[in-house]
Amino acid sequence: MKSALLLQGPLGPFFQHFSRFLSEQGIFVHKIHFNGGDGCWPCRGTNVHYTGSLPEWRHFLHNYISEHGIDTVFCYSDCREYHAVARHYCLSHNIRFFVFEEGYLRPHYITLEQNGVNAHSPWFGKLADELITQNPEHVKHQFDIRASFKRRIYYAMRYYFSMHCCRWRFRHYVHHRHRSCWTEGIAWLKGWYTKYTHTAHDRGLQQRLIDQHSKHIFLVPLQVADDFQIRAHSPFEDVAESIRHIMRSFAACASRQDVLLFKHHPMDRGYTNYTQLINTLAAEQGIEGRVFYGFELHLPDLYQHCKGVVTVNSTVGMSALFHHVPTITLGKALYDIPGLTSQGPLATFWRTPQPVNVGLFKRLRAFLLERTQLNGSFYAEADNTCRQIWQRLQQQAQPPIKVSPQVAYRQSEKANRGKRRVA
Repeated sequence: MKSALLLQGPLGPFFQHFSRFLSEQGIFVHKIHFNGGDGCWPCRGTNVHYTGSLPEWRHFLHNYISEHGIDTVFCYSDCREYHAVARHYCLSHNIRFFVFEEGYLRPHYITLEQNGVNAHSPWFGKLADELITQNPEHVKHQFDIRASFKRRIYYAMRYYFSMHCCRWRFRHYVHHRHRSCWTEGIAWLKGWYTKYTHTAHDRGLQQRLIDQHSKHIFLVPLQVADDFQIRAHSPFEDVAESIRHIMRSFAACASRQDVLLFKHHPMDRGYTNYTQLINTLAAEQGIEGRVFYGFELHLPDLYQHCKGVVTVNSTVGMSALFHHVPTITLGKALYDIPGLTSQGPLATFWRTPQPVNVGLFKRLRAFLLERTQLNGSFYAEADNTCRQIWQRLQQQAQPPIKVSPQVAYRQSEKANRGKRRVA
């Protein structure tokens, strides 16, 4: 790797830290800003404003990569409009394209894959064969990643304020959430308010459900309203449509002893509220009193009381499988594998959810940790996270990444100094 291009990263200064780390490895770093928010945390190397339109973006990208000899591109999420174009271009021109995403195995991991994540992962549809020979040994993470919601509120407010103030410069920019800057900023504040006003109520709701409906609870972890996994990798237009589908199927096919519990996504608190939709549908379908909706439910305590989990393709499905809860996916999901998830229709799942093959899940977890997961965070442990990224790149990047002799010497000297200090 000689010259790397960073596109949009996670909200906050993570790409700033990452650019410094790459620069220390002797790599020329370039960062493209698509809006004022992207420029909040300038990166080491060359920072460029892209002020053209989305249709012009591919031509600009081609010229920039050619002029600067870019051999590797990094971004966060591969379905954003600009990133989707970059992914297609890089794959067709043999340029390394790496995608960051929140961890498949949360909360102590982030995801890094070459060529795409989730349903774009190079392992999608291939895991059933890959897991046959996988060692299922459990690997414990080294760093505990603590909750960072308050820090993320600050990052989001700063990002969207800057995006709003500089909209005159980036007037052609197309944001992946299609909302105004003020709406985004206010939503993060509303999310903080919602979290703390629902905690006590939802704690009581969860206990009542456990006391009265243990082993008869079907949990539905909702996804972010405009999640690309819904829009690009499922048969539903949005989360609301998936709610309608699930509730109608539950009313028609589930046992009368069973209840349905919707869990709101924590990063969607300030954007949406499905209370009215759920209540209206419950009345229409005659299942009032059997459908519940919570914001601040503690899933690890709830799993052992669940009869099953229904998800479109949320990574919460991985957590449910970890706790041996029968799970069905309604969209494309990396972990949707025979033996792990129920493979039949939703109508059948309500009555006969298929048990989880625990041994197979252990192999899946070990496989993902070896190839896609890094014990780190975009909002903390920046140095440790960057070191793990670099190690993974050297191990698995294609074409392989070659380290210059000067950089290799500096790394060796740094490692030796560390050993001398320990001694």
